[in-house]
Amino acid sequence: MTAEIHLAGLDLAATTVAEPHRLRLEAGTKDADPATCTYDLAKSEGGGYAVNTEDAGCNITYRRATAKGTSRTLKAYLTWRVSWAEGDSPDGTPRHGMPQGESTQEVAVTVKEIQSINRD
Repeated sequence: MTAEIHLAGLDLAATTVAEPHRLRLEAGTKDADPATCTYDLAKSEGGGYAVNTEDAGCNITYRRATAKGTSRTLKAYLTWRVSWAEGDSPDGTPRHGMPQGESTQEVAVTVKEIQSINRD
């Protein structure tokens, strides 16, 4: 985001950049293993950010199904690196670091039971 002032022959601008860098998930129940996982985010080729949970050392597994018509509340916390620089361009090296920011989102998760029979 860029803020600009053009007044009385004065041209000032500052640009703030926030980039996501960490995702933390909380399962929302003691019936999950582990109860929380943290992932580092990487910039993907499409310009967005992604996490590879398949190869991660941590993935949440729910051990018990939810009752019919109910759900668990999964909480996702996204940590942002925030910086700013003089000028009107978000490109280049940020020159002034700011405290990290965090956004939170809650997601309803329904866990269904799968039954199977294993025979030798």
